[in-house]
Formats: sequence, C-alpha cells, structure tokens
Amino acid sequence: MNVKYLAKFGGSAMGAVGAARSLTKARREGDKLRMVDAVLSILSVAITIAIIVREIREAQDDNKPLVELKDDE
Repeated sequence: MNVKYLAKFGGSAMGAVGAARSLTKARREGDKLRMVDAVLSILSVAITIAIIVREIREAQDDNKPLVELKDDE
C-alpha cells in the first residue's frame, strides 16, 4: 500500500479517536453543542476514510501499482 494512503488513513484514525473522546466527554457533561461538533467530526472522518478506500480501489482497477519501483538503467 502506498505511504500516502497509510498516512491519510492514520491521520483519520487519530482524528476518529479524538472525536470519540470529545463525544464521550460532551455526553457526560450534557453539552449539546459539543455533541453536535463531535458527531460532525466523526462524520468527517468517515467520509475521509471512504474517499481513501475509493482512491485505493480506483488505483487497483486501473492496474496501477500502489508502489512504483524504478529500474536504474
């Protein structure tokens, strides 16, 4: 898998963890505005992951290698 995809996915995963913590804290405190913010953050992460998956599938469908190796000739 391409490093670019791994970096995007890793960043999204970290964002999901932070959003989940924010949601838990907001629910505990009963802060509805922060709950809305956390839910939107989680949805943003889900959309980002869906885009990454689509990019990976398109790269595989086009028979493009995810990792390009160059011959030194």
